Amino acid sequence: MSDTLLPSEDEYILLNSIAFTHGEIYRVVDDFYSRIQNDTVLSLPFQSVTNWPEHIKRLTHFWWIRFGGRAYLSEEYNPVLKHFHAGFNKALLSRWLSIFHETLATHLPQEKVDLWTLISQRMGDGLIFKDELYRRQNEL
Repeated sequence: MSDTLLPSEDEYILLNSIAFTHGEIYRVVDDFYSRIQNDTVLSLPFQSVTNWPEHIKRLTHFWWIRFGGRAYLSEEYNPVLKHFHAGFNKALLSRWLSIFHETLATHLPQEKVDLWTLISQRMGDGLIFKDELYRRQNEL
């Protein structure tokens, strides 16, 4: 995975006229996955992660490009398959979102928290929907 085009910490993207720096996204993702590793429930499905620094790098990239930033890693991340194979469900996603939203509030001003919360909730809804479709297809 190449990171020769890694954005600087201060490089930002505008999402709905709100600026998010690459550094902010990284700090949220890094702190969030530290919390996940220590969570009694969510640490279990995340045991499959063997390289946390690499996972955090990938997920920082994931959010960066979802917010409109240019791709700087050559590998794509498929959250539907990853979460499906980890056994994610609505209850786990609800806990995931709760911890994620707490993490956002720790690092960002309310305007950014509100926007990222909305995006993560909608992505979570889509993830559960796609997970159910994938599950039904694989039961046939």
